[in-house]
Amino acid sequence: MRRRFARMIAGLAAATVLAISPANAQQSVPQTTTIAPLVDHHVHLGSAALSDQVDEMQKLDPSAFEHLSKDIFSRPTPADAIHILDEAGVKRAVLISTAYFFMLTPDPAEAARKMREENRFIVDTALSSNGRLIAFIAVNPLAANAREELKYWAGKPGVSGIKLHLGAAGFKASSPEQVAKLATFFTAAQEAHLPLLVHLRGGGAFPKAEVETFIDKVLSQAGDLPVQIAHGGGYAGADPATIGSLEAFDEAIARKAPGTKNLVFDISGVVLPEETAKALGSSDEQLKTFVGLMRKIGIERFVIGSDWPAIGRIAPYFALMREKLPVTDAEWAQLCNNLAPYLKATVASPSQTNLPSSH
Repeated sequence: MRRRFARMIAGLAAATVLAISPANAQQSVPQTTTIAPLVDHHVHLGSAALSDQVDEMQKLDPSAFEHLSKDIFSRPTPADAIHILDEAGVKRAVLISTAYFFMLTPDPAEAARKMREENRFIVDTALSSNGRLIAFIAVNPLAANAREELKYWAGKPGVSGIKLHLGAAGFKASSPEQVAKLATFFTAAQEAHLPLLVHLRGGGAFPKAEVETFIDKVLSQAGDLPVQIAHGGGYAGADPATIGSLEAFDEAIARKAPGTKNLVFDISGVVLPEETAKALGSSDEQLKTFVGLMRKIGIERFVIGSDWPAIGRIAPYFALMREKLPVTDAEWAQLCNNLAPYLKATVASPSQTNLPSSH
């Protein structure tokens, strides 16, 4: 159990080490008004059962959460989520299930049951939010029941898409078997018209060649399905591996590779406080490189997300993002109005245009 937990943390908590404490966020926030995004494309909320699971994970290995905001242990409620959005001036948010935390459950059948219950909590929360929250359920695409779960949720009211945390699933692009399984799941999602939100990077090495394999062998099966890549293609900051990942996507978009027509990137966690960024191999110079790639790819393909509550309160984090991300005022305004393709039919924004068919 201990060894399995350590592997899980490498894909989960280590992959979300981007989180910052509320205190650090407040120290870095400029005392100016920040234009708020129309939609936060990356927030989380958990049921009481998931909060219990997080507490248990911390007991097993307290160091796993040492870099995360203490907000994740505060057991936030749906009402808290709406309050946090209102505080930040954000109208809507993509509510992402963290049901994959239950992958730790030793019995596969019990794990599947708990994941489905957690997904139900997320969907019910979105349905009762008066349109403020858009639900993405979570599925382990490598699990034996992956296709069953997709079929179960497809077409159900309140289900807007599927979150795939490939780090938590232990995906290895070097494994032909896993690549084939993931590609099959992408095909099934495309057939079910369920957009995908993909956390691509795990806790280990993340070479550009593996991203290229994902693009060529997996993303290619998505067709025109909207796909959102979390954290700008990485998991924390703008370190060389994250930049290499975004370069691979840039090259794919430039050649109009299959699966890239409705591909976007959320930039939750790309910006970090100075000390955290330094510890994770990110710097202001690398942020400049990252933004240069954003411009090359097209600002319209990038959407803003906070990763609340792992990163702390939404308003301070967005203020920090505006302060440190080297974009112009016009570019920031565009980012705030950008919408992932799966939202464009439901959220009106006069500045929205279709994604470009060319680079």
